[in-house]
Amino acid sequence: MIVVTLFALIIASYCDLKWREVPDWISYGLIFAALGIRAIFSLSSGWEIFISGALGFGVFFGLSCLLYYSNQWGGGDSKLLMGMGGVIGIAYPFNSSSWNLFWFFLLLLSLGAIYGLLWVAGLATKERKKFVPDFKKNWNEHKTLHLILGIISLLLFVLFLFGLKYNFSFVWPLIPFPLITFYLFLFVTTVENSCFIMKREVTKLTEGDWLAEEVKVADKVVMKKKTLEREDLEELLRWHKEKKLDKVVIKEGVPFVPSFLFAYAALLLMIYLLGNIFIF
Repeated sequence: MIVVTLFALIIASYCDLKWREVPDWISYGLIFAALGIRAIFSLSSGWEIFISGALGFGVFFGLSCLLYYSNQWGGGDSKLLMGMGGVIGIAYPFNSSSWNLFWFFLLLLSLGAIYGLLWVAGLATKERKKFVPDFKKNWNEHKTLHLILGIISLLLFVLFLFGLKYNFSFVWPLIPFPLITFYLFLFVTTVENSCFIMKREVTKLTEGDWLAEEVKVADKVVMKKKTLEREDLEELLRWHKEKKLDKVVIKEGVPFVPSFLFAYAALLLMIYLLGNIFIF
């Protein structure tokens, strides 16, 4: 199971980095492989192994649908998450290793956030000619907010000094929090607007691309902002063939699939160090 999963995640990560798309055969292949391997082992070791994978798949299936239909994740990421649910599973009967799925998702979010921030920083550096002017503009538009956050941080610092005498020094981590949160948000938002939003030819769209603006044909809105599905691509191509539509505005995202690989590798490391947790 580990070898198959690592192989699938490496291939999926390569595809996502190169083409911003994960082929369905990788995602569906991982789902069928995970449940299939569990079914084979269940014949000799008990059906609890298959039930564990089915439970994990079911939980992540629900979570994937929620993330996809709320336009938080693309189809490729969501399908891959389902596959990882089948791989890791929820141990049955329930024991300490039943939490492996939760730990994986927590690692996915935390390592994904770090990886995404590094990717955004790298993109901002690469596209600095577009990023720097936009960042300066956004910075100047929030002068009042800078002042308010500075005052809040100063008050927290005073509270920290006061707390040294009365044992309230635990507030020190909160001192830079308002400023760091705001400037991080300003940085990421600027990168998204200046580097992620672009016009793309209809013929080069792929399933899972995000429409950043409504699509209009003859001044009529024919498609709202959404994650493109296969039926949407067929409709856009039809308008393109009729010479009514050439390009649409999309928003590219951070290729998130490598985060699955990082999170799974980190989970395996945790299992190796803790010793008494099993995969299936």
